[in-house]
Amino acid sequence: MKKTVSDFFFEHYEKSNVPEIYHEILYTQGNKVYTNPCYNLNKCKTKVNSVMFVPAYIQPSLDGTVFKLKKISQFFKGYAIELDEFKTIDEYLKFRFKKNSKSILKKVKRLEHCFSVSYHFYFGEISQKDYDFYMDELKLMIIKRFKQRGDVSQNLLNWEHYYKIFFDLINSKKASLFVIKNNNEPICISISNHFNGKMFSSVSSYNIDYGKFSLGNIEIYKKLEWCINNNHNTYEMGMGDLSYKREWSNNVYNFEHHIVYPKKSIQLKVIACLEYLKIYFKELIYKLAYVRYKNFKSKLKKTEDYSDSYTILDSKNIDAKDYIKINYNKPENQFLKNAIFDFLYSKIEHEKDVSVFEKPKQAKVYLITGKSNSQIVQF
Repeated sequence: MKKTVSDFFFEHYEKSNVPEIYHEILYTQGNKVYTNPCYNLNKCKTKVNSVMFVPAYIQPSLDGTVFKLKKISQFFKGYAIELDEFKTIDEYLKFRFKKNSKSILKKVKRLEHCFSVSYHFYFGEISQKDYDFYMDELKLMIIKRFKQRGDVSQNLLNWEHYYKIFFDLINSKKASLFVIKNNNEPICISISNHFNGKMFSSVSSYNIDYGKFSLGNIEIYKKLEWCINNNHNTYEMGMGDLSYKREWSNNVYNFEHHIVYPKKSIQLKVIACLEYLKIYFKELIYKLAYVRYKNFKSKLKKTEDYSDSYTILDSKNIDAKDYIKINYNKPENQFLKNAIFDFLYSKIEHEKDVSVFEKPKQAKVYLITGKSNSQIVQF
C-alpha cells in the first residue's frame, strides 16, 4: 500500500488516538503536549500519509529528518468553546453573551419552572438496560426531528455504528451520555466523546414537543457546566456552519489537510504531488459550489409539520360546563402535547397544574387550564 488516508478529527475524538505518522501533538490552548503511543516510524516511511481535518488548535509534530509535509487549507470551519480561563459557567456566559447572558439563564429557569426537571450524566458507568433505553429514545427523537425538518440525518445512517461503540466508550470514560428528564421521561439526550480533557458533542436530539424551551441551548449550558467542574478545558462542536455554534463558540478555527511523504523516495514524492493536486482541486470545488448547493438544497427541501397545527381562540366567557375533561397523556391525545407545552411556556405555568378539556359538540376544540391561566385551542 503506497498511500494511507486518515481523518485526524475522527481518530482524535472517536478513537481516542492520533494518526500514527505524528510522534506527538501540541495543543495550542495551554501549550500542552501529548506523546502519541501509536507512532510507527518504520511503517509510515514506506508510504504517503494523507491526513484530513487537522484542527488549527492542534499542531502535530513530524520527524523532519525523514518526512516532508504539504498542507492544504480546507473549506469547512470548526467550532469550539475553550474554557481554561473560566471558573464557572456563569463567567463564560457573561464573557460570550454580555448582557444577553441572562436570556440563557432565563431559558434554564423557565424549563425548571414548568416541569419537574432533572439532569443526568453517565460517564464511566452505565448499565446495558439504561443504555438500550436511552439509545432507543434518542433514535426516536432524531427520526421525529428530521421528519419535522424534511431532511436526512447522517446520524441515523450511521446508527448501527454508534450503537455498537458507545456502550464500551461510556464505561471506559471515553464517552458520556447526558439526559434531561421531565419526571421519568427523557426529553433531551446527547452523546459526547472524550479525549485528553476535551468533550466532543457527537449525537444529540430532543423531544420536539418541547420546542419552545430551547433544549439545545440548555443542553450546551449544562454540558459546559459539567466540563468546568470536571477538568475539561474544551467543548468541541466540530464542523458545520450552524447558528447555535456561532453564538456559543469562542474559537472558530480552520482545518488543514496534511500530505506527508518520505524525503528520499522519488516514487512516493510523485504520489504525494498527485494527492496534493487532487485535494487542492477538491477544496476549490467546495469553495465554488457549496453555497450554490446549499441554496439549491433548501429550495428542494419540503418541511413537514410533524406537530398538528392549532389556532388560539378567544377565551372570553369560558363556560367549563361545555367541556369534558380528558387525559392528554393517552396515546390518542399525544397531538395535544405541543399546544400544552406552548401554553406552559407562554403562561409560565407548571405541568402538574394543567388540565385539558374537550368540547364535544365542536370538532377538535380544547380548553387548557393552569393554576392562573386558561386558553382555548382548535386543531
